[in-house]
Amino acid sequence: MNAFVLAAGFGKRMGSLTKNTPKPLLQIQSITLLDYSLYLLNLWNIQKIWVNAHYLSEQIINHFKSFENAQIEVVVEKEKILGTAGGIRTALPDNLSSEPMLIINPDTIFFPDQNFSPKTSLANNSKIHLYLLPSPEGQNYTKISIGKNQKLEFGIGNLYYIGLAVINPFCLIELEKNQYFDLSDIFKECAIRGEITGEIFSGTVLDLGTKELWDSYQTKDIFGENLNNIKTFLNRSKMT
Repeated sequence: MNAFVLAAGFGKRMGSLTKNTPKPLLQIQSITLLDYSLYLLNLWNIQKIWVNAHYLSEQIINHFKSFENAQIEVVVEKEKILGTAGGIRTALPDNLSSEPMLIINPDTIFFPDQNFSPKTSLANNSKIHLYLLPSPEGQNYTKISIGKNQKLEFGIGNLYYIGLAVINPFCLIELEKNQYFDLSDIFKECAIRGEITGEIFSGTVLDLGTKELWDSYQTKDIFGENLNNIKTFLNRSKMT
């Protein structure tokens, strides 16, 4: 199974934190958001990883130069942000197989249960499978509900998309390269056709998407006893 890490945003919500550093390279407990995503992808036996980049993209490129034990390709959106779907479509080769691909957003820190692993196949005529959680109080996320055969409906319900999905990349192949497209629009179009499914994520998440949230967690032990495992993985993955 392959994966795509969405890392091409501007990071404007992080204020001064991202003046000289792209958001995916911000650190918490000395671990960058990107590196934690790589740690999870390793746990889930991901083979090939694409990472898109735009703002201060050279830092992301340089960051991955030290990794020797991972198949990572950084694709730079040079002239403009292409959106979540547009960025994926532009980065992927036209001859890609229909094997499902994992999409992960490093803005969210995922804490999966020990027995969790992403789906490696899609069923029930599904082209996309989303991982969801109950919407936090006071947050304005798109409302989602799960119906029969895990089919999703948008605009109703008390669930939200957490930034982790399994997708058949063929549903993006028809999009024009180097153009802006948003995954949320693709999700809703698939829902109308009954081609998107979902389930409750087996674990918890931590959203660090704003400077206020980020600052509030800087003095807390986020990774707990797992911190040593993350550091061990990174030391093994990088050239010494």
